[in-house]
Amino acid sequence: MTEATHTEVADGARAGDATRLVPVGLAERIRAYYPAGAAWLDELPRLIATCARRWDLTLLPAFEPGGDSSWTAPVRLGDGELGVLQITVPMPVTSDRVTALKAWAGRGAVRLFAHDEAIRATLMECCVPGTHAEHLSPAAADDVAATVLPQLWAADLSGLVEPDRLESLDTAAAKRARLMDERAEQFGNVVDTGTYREVARLFGALPASSDRSVLLHGDFHRRNVVLSQRGWLAIDPHGLVGDPSYDAALFLQHDMDGAVTSARADALADRLGLDRERTRRWLFALGVQAASWHLSIGDRATHDAITDTALNLWTA
Repeated sequence: MTEATHTEVADGARAGDATRLVPVGLAERIRAYYPAGAAWLDELPRLIATCARRWDLTLLPAFEPGGDSSWTAPVRLGDGELGVLQITVPMPVTSDRVTALKAWAGRGAVRLFAHDEAIRATLMECCVPGTHAEHLSPAAADDVAATVLPQLWAADLSGLVEPDRLESLDTAAAKRARLMDERAEQFGNVVDTGTYREVARLFGALPASSDRSVLLHGDFHRRNVVLSQRGWLAIDPHGLVGDPSYDAALFLQHDMDGAVTSARADALADRLGLDRERTRRWLFALGVQAASWHLSIGDRATHDAITDTALNLWTA
């Protein structure tokens, strides 16, 4: 890797040369997904230079292909330690990863080093070797989830400085319920939307009926669990508060595989001390929502495969 000092980054920012800082694919997605994306990309080299200068960073090439809403790159701190710098596109958000990372203080998640809310920049621990849990077998991945999730859920919510910054699962699930009602209307002539209506009902009922509320990751899937020298750690949390079965179901939802999903969901629920039926219902709802997205882009085959697996959870 070629390293760039903060002086070199500043020179690049003054010259307006973002090409050596921002992966082409990431830039294309930012322009496509956000109305103000092009303007933000023009400003991004200056933001990177500000962070490099303020926090005494040496830049390494940005991660590729990168995400869809932020520029993220490994950096070397002044003491030689590796870190990760992330600068997020300005957009309305209700989640707060910074509050969540502060609450976890490195327990089960990457450590937070610094944050600048004005420019949406976050400096965090870098995971080395950085292997994602997506490369593991389902059984090995579930072992990781069973280790990491209890650490996240053990955070002391009463000790949060600004607890109101964290969105409740009730609110987040209500948005999913509205989406499923909208898709039931949209696809009424294409599929039996009774399942969509049931999912919308569950998104409203499940958070309200939970007798347990913890600090959730909120986007706990395999690519958001990474191997570090300290063990497996969560990255990129949404930071929600609510039913822990939601996190467990999220982890399984990205890897649903026919009839074996039911047994896997039950086994993970048992290991995490969760109610099997509640975990299944969350997984059913999240799976059908994911299927509806595939239908929205014209992928009927994937929609039907995911829906069949989800319905098996409901009836098994």
